[in-house]
Amino acid sequence: MKLRLTLAALAILAGLGLAVAPSPVDAPAAADEAGSAVTVTGTGRWANLSVTVDTTEALVNQTVHLTWTGGAPTTPDYGRFDTNFLQIMQCWGDEATPQREKCQFGGLYTDTRGGSFANSRQVDYGSTLVDPEEVYAVPTKRFVPFRSATGAPEVIGSRNEFFDANTTNEIPYARIRPDGTGEAFFEVQTVTEAPGLGCGEVPDGGGDPRACWLVIVPRADAEVDGTSAASQPDHRLVSSALSASNFAHALSVRLTFQPVGTACTIGVNERRMVGHEPLREAVNRWQRSLCTPTTVFGYSQVSDDTARRQVVSADPGMVFAGRAVDPDTVDTTRPLVYAPVAVSGVVVAFNVERSANPVGDPQQRLRDGERITDLKLTPRLVAKLLTQSYRFGAFFAEQELAGNPPDMTEDEEFLLLNPELRQDSFLTALPDALMPLIPTDAAGVLWAWINGDAQARAFLDGTPDEHGMVVNPHYKELVLPRYDFPKQDPFCDAGQPGTPCTQDAHPYSTDFHDGARAAGRGDTLARYYDTTSDPVAWKKIPPQLGGLRAVLTVTDSASAARYGLPVAKLRNAAGQFVAPTAQSLLAGVASMIPTAVPNVVSPNPNSTDAAAYPLTTVSFAATAPKALTKAAGRDYATFLRYAVGDGQLPGVGAGQLPEGYAPLPDAMRTATRTAAAKIEKDAGTGTVASPSPTRRSPSPSHTPAGTGSGSGTGSGQSAAPLPSPSRTDVGLAPLSATPAQPTGFTGRYALAALLILGGLAGAVGPLLARRPKARPTEGGAG
Repeated sequence: MKLRLTLAALAILAGLGLAVAPSPVDAPAAADEAGSAVTVTGTGRWANLSVTVDTTEALVNQTVHLTWTGGAPTTPDYGRFDTNFLQIMQCWGDEATPQREKCQFGGLYTDTRGGSFANSRQVDYGSTLVDPEEVYAVPTKRFVPFRSATGAPEVIGSRNEFFDANTTNEIPYARIRPDGTGEAFFEVQTVTEAPGLGCGEVPDGGGDPRACWLVIVPRADAEVDGTSAASQPDHRLVSSALSASNFAHALSVRLTFQPVGTACTIGVNERRMVGHEPLREAVNRWQRSLCTPTTVFGYSQVSDDTARRQVVSADPGMVFAGRAVDPDTVDTTRPLVYAPVAVSGVVVAFNVERSANPVGDPQQRLRDGERITDLKLTPRLVAKLLTQSYRFGAFFAEQELAGNPPDMTEDEEFLLLNPELRQDSFLTALPDALMPLIPTDAAGVLWAWINGDAQARAFLDGTPDEHGMVVNPHYKELVLPRYDFPKQDPFCDAGQPGTPCTQDAHPYSTDFHDGARAAGRGDTLARYYDTTSDPVAWKKIPPQLGGLRAVLTVTDSASAARYGLPVAKLRNAAGQFVAPTAQSLLAGVASMIPTAVPNVVSPNPNSTDAAAYPLTTVSFAATAPKALTKAAGRDYATFLRYAVGDGQLPGVGAGQLPEGYAPLPDAMRTATRTAAAKIEKDAGTGTVASPSPTRRSPSPSHTPAGTGSGSGTGSGQSAAPLPSPSRTDVGLAPLSATPAQPTGFTGRYALAALLILGGLAGAVGPLLARRPKARPTEGGAG
């Protein structure tokens, strides 16, 4: 049995890791990114060190990829960081060079893998080690203060109100390989995530958004006073990256940002648009190129069901969803017009790093901490992750699961598909995946893919796999189709104060974006009950330490690309393992099934086209032209023409198509232009409701909301595409405590669920009771 980090251990090992990897879609955006890549070189003993940052301009909260050459190998070759490594941080300031007082660093001072003060702000090391250049190493100071961009007084010490182990993006230890190369995946934070840095904030008087710095401090094998690290009692570097002699050798890269907050003129008329999350990244880019002195386009993220309700209301605006409204519910005097606007996909993204055994194969030790970038998954493996069927996925110790693997890395089905991973220790378990709370059409595509696979459907119905693994009985004969991700195991650990339950150890992410960002940070979002605090309280477990990360998430391809996550290759119905590249997504579109609704096609996750990515999705715009004013129709037509014109040019700049999307096929662009002409022509020819109040912010809202029945009819195996729009599957039924309502909530979850769902679907159904289960002796955190 491999060692696993428990929740308690993860809570103690508070650390942060930020990640990026190959883009899920190999669109031609690479050229734009290369245009903003910057390479910097070291000086003195680091003259051979060269560090490249792949993206440095027009940044949002995202992940950038750092690579380097010419370094000296980190010692030892696993686990610890004694000498020769890099320390990476983000800093603010308009000076010609970064100022260490303005750097977000020291939040991970409890990470003990390096020297005593290597990852702290403390620069006083006692009489045995003194930095001759240091001005703070006196009894009254001792720490490099943190000076925030907010103008608040300087903060002295390791703790401050601006960042901690849960929020910081610093990488205190980045390994240099034996050949002098290495890489790191760094989460760039804006003023929203890091108010103390203020990056991307637009000054009150206007102007360019605040730029910031990415700072790399190289560490060698000598200390600030010139002595060898070998002369220290534990043969490790002791001093802080912020120590004056160390920071003097920092390499720095200037970062520029897209403006955070209002990007267009405040107070002008806003054309309201609401829609589902898969379009969010694209609209966020398009908005900035569509501002005019008189009109801006707002976008509020809502569930697909809420969007469909909106478009049949008296004031439809324009909405975006993955499926059409049931045609039988549409008022024939104000018909709906649909237009495809974007192609993306549902993905299983991951941030999993190799954990070498310190006494194992020396060649494996040399790869310690490296990110894994290639995984293959079948529908049955994904079904196992989504049904809490691994023992550590639910802490379910009853006899029914006693023979199941504790997590996916010990599942023989997984290892046969990914044989290279047999050699890795995986100190952190992989028992499940982060999943969004809100029902979504995209989830329906994923479940249809699972339901159409004979092995996966048999597993859900209770048939063991070839190695004896069985489905968690709380999911047996799961009714599909559905559009949510249930958590039906009722586990609560009654043996501990605070009774940790399924959703403490394995919580939902808010939405796809939240799950992708969390996975990129190595954050399981889990909580633990801290009995050592006064008063005792529920606390969030900090992100996993860099090099020990293991997080999976179900998300959309654009969110995965934003946070640089590798994505799994999924087996399609032709038996091929396919990643969501531009080509495979377009093959998926070509496999889609026409519906009775003009311009709307249905995803076909069980297509037998060997080139098709099975979880391809299309975002459709919809409106009722005759319920619009003439001016509104003209504006919405303008938006659609831009979306299928310049908006389909891949790139990282404002107005371009972000990574994670495939450019629309020509036939779909033509259909959308035709729809735009019809919207403009028919607007103003019917009965128009009173206009909605003008809103003042054109920025996209990140306030997920949703409803949905989520349930469907039939649980048998099917190889058919998703159902065509009908009364039973478009999700127009009120929310109830049927399959769409996640089970296993206690009172502490009910408020969050009501806040998210209450305003859109009425009352939340009765919460289902849970009976306590015993925790297995070998616990783990997903």
